[in-house]
Amino acid sequence: MAAADEDGNAVAVLLASKTATPIAQLNPDLPAQSSLAVRGEVGITWPYNSVTKTLAFLIAEPDVRLRRAKGQVRIELHGPSAKALSNCEFGAGDELIISLDGAEWEKDTSPGRIPGSRVDWQLQFSDKLALQVRL
Repeated sequence: MAAADEDGNAVAVLLASKTATPIAQLNPDLPAQSSLAVRGEVGITWPYNSVTKTLAFLIAEPDVRLRRAKGQVRIELHGPSAKALSNCEFGAGDELIISLDGAEWEKDTSPGRIPGSRVDWQLQFSDKLALQVRL
């Protein structure tokens, strides 16, 4: 358990060193992405898929007034990070802080999107992920 605590502390220190970025400003043209992080509350989650080894969720601005104007983003995890996060039993209302270092950008074409509520891009993480969950 001590190793997990040490890893958790290292991730917390790493994320604290990142500059917070509002969700509405997320796009692939952000400069110095490796020095940025995004914080939000979990909304909808799509469960871990053991066939595709993916997990997805929406995070939204903690301030509900900012959510209507592109204040939500879809995040998709692939591989071991998706499996690890699925074991955390996180869900709606939990807070996440995610480093943008390692993020891949994809146009968000999900069906059923409420126009204007989400940024035009979704974040995908396959190889590198620094994330902190506050249940």
